[in-house]
Amino acid sequence: MVPSANHQMKTAKFTKLERRVGHIASRQARRQLMQVAWDRFHKAYEKYVRWQAFVLWARAVVELEGNAPSWLEAILRKRCPGIAEESKKPELLRLKLLPWVHKQVFGFARQEGWLDALAFYGFRDTRSQGYWAYWEHCDSEWKKRRPAAIPTFVQWRRSALSRKLQGDVSYAVLAKAVEKFIDFEALVYWLRPLYKGTKVQLPPHVVLELRQKSPRLLEFVHGETSDASWRRLFNWGKEEVLSHAKREGWLDNVFGQAGIHPRHVRLVDYARLWCMSRSENTASPHPPFGEWRRDAESYIRTSRK
Repeated sequence: MVPSANHQMKTAKFTKLERRVGHIASRQARRQLMQVAWDRFHKAYEKYVRWQAFVLWARAVVELEGNAPSWLEAILRKRCPGIAEESKKPELLRLKLLPWVHKQVFGFARQEGWLDALAFYGFRDTRSQGYWAYWEHCDSEWKKRRPAAIPTFVQWRRSALSRKLQGDVSYAVLAKAVEKFIDFEALVYWLRPLYKGTKVQLPPHVVLELRQKSPRLLEFVHGETSDASWRRLFNWGKEEVLSHAKREGWLDNVFGQAGIHPRHVRLVDYARLWCMSRSENTASPHPPFGEWRRDAESYIRTSRK
């Protein structure tokens, strides 16, 4: 069991130049993200987050020992061919391991032009933030008191995600809440075109799907009758889906992490274009949610803007 650190995600203060550079990086990452289907990006994204944890764990061990113990060398030799000889000195491992991962593990993303997006969003993932926070903890605490036993990678990663971000919420719990909120977003964006008229008219198949997926949402929709009510629906849903987070005071953490999640970024972009298309073709039937979600996830934006 990991003791609470009450580590909170902090909002750094940046200079005007740093904000501009960050904006350029964000825009580039977003453009790259839109040029690859979600299922392909997501598989690499999940793998990238795990590799970040591995890199930080290996660094923590080498910095503790002053070099790579033989058992770690064996792991590096197996997982990272060619990097083991760089592990003799902490500074070499710190400089070489992540670039090796980018080149050898995610070289395909570099060749296809979306490695920057993978790194940009992967670094900002909730779990990655937990790994970095725990690495900082280890870097500080292990210097003061050597651990009785060096944790394995699996143990280290589990401990990182179990650490408390705020109050009783861990990084693992926050990550799950973010995914849950984005699932809700998808459902509400799917409903968006139905709010373009003066009165919300739900097709029978939409009523059926909402009854199965979110009866409370269906109940709220039936009580709303105007275009302006879509925003009220969204706001109501935020508190309904994340009531636990609101009670415990970490709702802003969910919104903050959801806002920089690549799935959210893609969802908002697709929904905007889809709603515009629907407004030009009101006669076409409203698609089932499963079909809409598949289209959203396979969507690739060809425009460079």
